[in-house]
Amino acid sequence: MKTRRINYSAMLVLVAMVICTVASGQVKIDSLAKFHDTSATVQVKLKEGSSYIGKFSENRNDTLTILTADLGAIRIAYGKIKSAQILENKMVRKGKYWFPTPLPGRYFFAPSAFTLEPGEGYYQNTLVVFNSFNVGVTRWFSVGGGIEFLTTIGSLTAGDFMPTFYITPKVGFKVANNLRLGAGVLYAQVLGDQFRMSNFYGLVTYGTADYNITGGIGLAYSSSEHEEWVWQKNPMITLSGTARLARKLAFVSENWIIPGAGENGVPYAVFSYGLRFLGESISVDLAFINNKDIAQVFFMGIPFVSFAVKF
Repeated sequence: MKTRRINYSAMLVLVAMVICTVASGQVKIDSLAKFHDTSATVQVKLKEGSSYIGKFSENRNDTLTILTADLGAIRIAYGKIKSAQILENKMVRKGKYWFPTPLPGRYFFAPSAFTLEPGEGYYQNTLVVFNSFNVGVTRWFSVGGGIEFLTTIGSLTAGDFMPTFYITPKVGFKVANNLRLGAGVLYAQVLGDQFRMSNFYGLVTYGTADYNITGGIGLAYSSSEHEEWVWQKNPMITLSGTARLARKLAFVSENWIIPGAGENGVPYAVFSYGLRFLGESISVDLAFINNKDIAQVFFMGIPFVSFAVKF
């Protein structure tokens, strides 16, 4: 019975893991002629693909002039401009635009209490075979889901459609400066009725999109092909964090703990650590998943690779 409980704890963590801004202002093209704030830093994107950042200088004869750090004054005709964006001073460091972290709402697997804007979303691929998505419905509510490729195709080949998939709605609210609360449900199903789980969780996130920590706690309601639905006695605790090390680089760590679920009643724990390479609408994660059992076989842990594209 003890061995079964340990195996269930490991399954809960692995399924949950494998499954689961700085403000700026947009200036409309037709209102550029009315814009005259010489204290503003502006990012201008052109229709042909190039982009410039500089201090606003003047508007004259349907032409916008900005003062860049490298090229000096640049004059751009309105007709060539795709978009113009006002940047906060803290978004520009040594003349370079530190774009907002593209996906502050997630770490490697676990969520934070940050939310997507309405209509925003992202596609994520994990370890090649797992594909998932998340879409913002309102400023405080999002919904996501995903499916694992190999077992799904394998079940179809065997004559049954028993996909390994998950669905997860989430809510998140800003309740104070640098403090957010969130909650959600993760429903996961592995090869039909072999294992099913509904994990109800709550989140507390402190910090900014670039530097934050999140504590979470969840309680799982699960079943398998041999056992009916039961509430798991031990909660699942997560502690995650991220720190932006450079314009295009961040450190991410995510740790999962189930109190009393290990041998002799000790906590069962899995932790991860790695780097996130950032773009304005893409992120790539290179990390390791580890605990004391994994370390006996792979000292650094099991390699983990994931990428996400925001849309």
